[in-house]
Amino acid sequence: MTILGITNRTENWKTARYFHPFFAQGASINLANRLGEPKETERDEVRIELYWRGMRDYLHKNSESDDENFAELYEGLFPDLRNRVEDYGGFRRLRDVNYDVTTDSARDNLRSNLVNTELDIVLVSPERLYVGEAKHEMGFGADGSLVLVHQLIRQYVMARILIERLECRKTVVPFAVGDNAKSLRRKRQVEFMIRQGWMCEKNVLEWREIKDLARDVQQ
Repeated sequence: MTILGITNRTENWKTARYFHPFFAQGASINLANRLGEPKETERDEVRIELYWRGMRDYLHKNSESDDENFAELYEGLFPDLRNRVEDYGGFRRLRDVNYDVTTDSARDNLRSNLVNTELDIVLVSPERLYVGEAKHEMGFGADGSLVLVHQLIRQYVMARILIERLECRKTVVPFAVGDNAKSLRRKRQVEFMIRQGWMCEKNVLEWREIKDLARDVQQ
């Protein structure tokens, strides 16, 4: 679609357009099955959201949640994350503040990082939370001033901490969508996630697959 002869090239527009069909009643099960959801899951047990800021909205109703608690959850779930990132060797050299929450300012920054983390696509089923990142022409973000520097890692950490906080015992299943799956798997953040066993290689999808799954929904 164009406005004034200008094509909208933003990832948000593409994501909304391609994932819109999955909002029909029971339709998101098709995508969940592609990402590993068991076939026995009922259609109405899977729901989808776009542009989800789960931690922000959780804290809106739970403002008593303190920064120290989030730091404790982070250290419990990811005690060696900084070492893992450094051992990977594919990223820029870390600063002292990266992936370290031992100071008061770091704990404050961790909370800010979690609150401001947005997930492009989220599906929830009885036992899983699927968290997806959509890419078109933009790369994965990496902000060296943050505690949680790398975009995909930050999203995974946020989802894991939120699940732990809610005590809902769901498995977090990351996925990514892009123009070319082979090229996307070579991106350093994706490669890191796969190497850690946090993202399945088969869950690196292409836009054409989303289009095909959506077509099946509409038929």
